[in-house]
Amino acid sequence: MPIRQRETDNLSASTDWHTFCHSLSWMQSPRIVRNESLKTLLQMGKILVRAQQQNIYNLGGDGQMTKAYVLRPVRYSTMKSDDIVNYCAQNSIVPKSYLAASMVALSQCIENFLLNGHSVEFPNLGIFSLTSSGFTVSDPMMAGLTQLQRLKVRFLPNPKLKSMVAQTTLDFDGVYDIAGETVLATDAMGNPTKTVKYYKKVVAGTTEDETEPPTDPDENEGPDII
Repeated sequence: MPIRQRETDNLSASTDWHTFCHSLSWMQSPRIVRNESLKTLLQMGKILVRAQQQNIYNLGGDGQMTKAYVLRPVRYSTMKSDDIVNYCAQNSIVPKSYLAASMVALSQCIENFLLNGHSVEFPNLGIFSLTSSGFTVSDPMMAGLTQLQRLKVRFLPNPKLKSMVAQTTLDFDGVYDIAGETVLATDAMGNPTKTVKYYKKVVAGTTEDETEPPTDPDENEGPDII
């Protein structure tokens, strides 16, 4: 199947790919990590987890909404593409402009192949592919596109990455209760349509690291359901 093409930088796709992979070689060779604080971060390999109070539907099989505690990893921030480019540039011999061009070419490559029905493997991380969700029918005459609800992007982690995650050191950050809710948006009638919960720590953890009380934008889609 032909692949949709987009305008890219003057670097060839092959050059972009090899340059980008070479830029990540510091992950394999710690000796070229020049920034000591980053080097310490790379070697740390520790994840904080916290027990976070959530609204759980049907926890006891009674169809009611109850509060319970869910263990979740602490997510400090989301690393943007510029952050990754700067991080790699500081810890490799590859020019920042080459890294930026490679990132653009790589993201366009993954997007183009995915949208043309291919699975795409990202070296040492995993495989991107498309899946679908929809309705099941027993009559072959009823089968067709009307069954489809939506296409979804699926990521299958590399076995090495899963093994590294399984061996990561964990620290317990403590127990957090829902302290309130901030309304971010309302409808024409004044009813809240987008909210973010905020929390307070009620039980100390086993780590000395201080973290900010969690906010969870993911809850805007609704309560956790079991």
